[in-house]
Amino acid sequence: MSDVQQRAMRAAVLKALMDEVKKVYDAVRADADSGLFDLHRALGVTTIEVRLPGYDGAVAQVTLSLPKAGFVVEEAGFLAYCKAEHPTEVQATVPKPVESVRAAFRKALLGRLRVERDGTVVDGETGRVLDFVEIAEPGPPSTTLSFRKGGREEVAAAYRDGRLALPELLALPAAPPE
Repeated sequence: MSDVQQRAMRAAVLKALMDEVKKVYDAVRADADSGLFDLHRALGVTTIEVRLPGYDGAVAQVTLSLPKAGFVVEEAGFLAYCKAEHPTEVQATVPKPVESVRAAFRKALLGRLRVERDGTVVDGETGRVLDFVEIAEPGPPSTTLSFRKGGREEVAAAYRDGRLALPELLALPAAPPE
């Protein structure tokens, strides 16, 4: 086998293994995420540390992100409201005049929104109903896996010194019978 064929064979083998590892990773990650969701529901846990055998510190952490409800602003209604109630906060661009609400005022107004028990959105400062704003449902929860400083290197060292057995971790499916 030539040197080029050897390198191509190595690349093909590693690509095939990488694809299999990705499948196993996705399944294991979904299972771990499900476990964290269960812990959150039962105990309010939002972060778990990832530890390795024979290593005192955490090498990584998995954090649960719980999106909050937001707001959807109907822009024409927002501009009309600001023109009527806060005209000094409306600006026009040139040369082609386009009216818009100053970004700082928009941020301040949206930051003080309050939702009443009946679902009505009001200006928290004035109590005025803002019918151009609707509540946006939060997205689904998600997780983030973050390695601590030196965590990746510790995983590699644990593999090299035998604390991690890849066949058990990967649990690649056996070949189907012929």
